[in-house]
Parts: sequence; C-alpha cells; structure tokens
Amino acid sequence: MKTFCTLIFCFIISLAKAQLPSDTLITYITFENLKSYASGYGTSIERPIGSGAFINIADRGALQIRMAKLESSFRWPDGSTIDFSKRGSISGKNGIVDQYTLTNPVSKTTVTLYVDPYHTDSTFYVPEGLIVVNAEILAKEIQPHLKKIEELDAAKDPYADLKEMTAQELNYMAMKIGIAAFIDHDNLRKLMTDTQATNELKIYLFNSYILHKFYALGKNLPTPKEYAFNKMKEDFLKFQKNHPDVESGNVKIHLNE
Repeated sequence: MKTFCTLIFCFIISLAKAQLPSDTLITYITFENLKSYASGYGTSIERPIGSGAFINIADRGALQIRMAKLESSFRWPDGSTIDFSKRGSISGKNGIVDQYTLTNPVSKTTVTLYVDPYHTDSTFYVPEGLIVVNAEILAKEIQPHLKKIEELDAAKDPYADLKEMTAQELNYMAMKIGIAAFIDHDNLRKLMTDTQATNELKIYLFNSYILHKFYALGKNLPTPKEYAFNKMKEDFLKFQKNHPDVESGNVKIHLNE
C-alpha cells in the first residue's frame, strides 16, 4: 500500500511539473545567454545592460522585442513584476544610456538600473536586487492567457464570435515575446502561399497556429509543432462548417499532406 501511495504521489508531482512552461518559452522571453549575478552589472553606469534595442531603430518590431526582453527577464525577489515606466537618460562612457528608477512595491526600496540600448551584450547577468524569471513565475503570469486560448477552443465559432479576444492574445504575444519565434515555415508555408484561399481564412489559421504553439510551450506539451498543426486543422474544420461559402482553395490538401 505504501509503495502504491508513493507511486501516486510521484505521478501527481510529474503532472504538476508538466504544467510548468517549457525552457524554450523562457528563452523566447528573456535575454539570450543569461547568467547569474554579477556585481555592478546594470546597477552601475560603468556596466549598463546592453539591450541593443536601438541598434536598428527603423525596425520597430525588433525594437519592441528587445525592450520587452528587458522587462520580461527580471522580477523582484518575491516574483512580482517590475514597473519600468520611470525612465530618464544620462551620459555614460560609451554615449547616452537609459536610467530606470525601479521601486519595489513591497519594501519601497529602489534600484537604479542603467541600460545601453545602442549596444548588445554577448552575455547578460542578473542585476543585484532582482531575480531572473523562472518557470514557476512565468506559469502564474501566463495562466490567464492560456485560459483565453482554451475559451477560443471551446467556442462554436471563434472566428466570428471571439475576434477581439484573439486579437488581444496575439497583441500580448507580439508585445511581450514576438510572433516570429512561433512561426514554423515547414508547417505554414503552403498554407500562406495558397493563391486560391481567401486571406481571411489564411490569416485566421495562421493566428490559430501561433496561439496554439504558445499554448503548447506554456503547458510544456511534448510536441508543440505537432500540437499547433493539429489544432489548426481542427479550427479549419470548424471554420468550414460555420462558413462554407468562404473560398478555401487547397488548404484542406495542405493540412493533410
């Protein structure tokens, strides 16, 4: 009996771990090559965080993602999010750097963070007074968004009835992570280049794939690409049932090759 209970306990623990987001998703939202603490890194004007956000200022998408990585990589020691809204500029040894005044909402202590948006670090570290985001923290933060995707899946006609919700979730992903990380060209190329299917259908299925790839990584499912592709197929069948007059071209063939 004791052995059986132990097995049950281990099984429950394994399920709990499976609900944590994948390491891949964490790497998508945080700075690349992120290490542990380094004295003075980010908190000294001599060692600003090289975010690289303004290296190509004309690329607004890349700028947004690099800015998002700054906010997404770090948390207060209790896991709470950081308010980066108090930002100024100051002259550093290599030019102008951004100066953020971060106030801990619990202790009311402040951390002054220096960020160089014109240079990119090859290795990033955690500034003193902060922690790096981890799977447990991220799981709590993305849970409401995963629930929204489940609501989309449960809807009879998400295309017509939940367009606003879909747009909100895609906007969240674009602002916090970036869409490009979730695009798998081998699964989407033929769909998006179909010249006979209407654009509204292609965009709807593309969005379905992106949202479900995020969901799979958020739930740490074993085959995210396959999961997203199968969910896209399900959404196509639902779309055809609800909107039979919309031209689908060769989409059905592409999704079953």
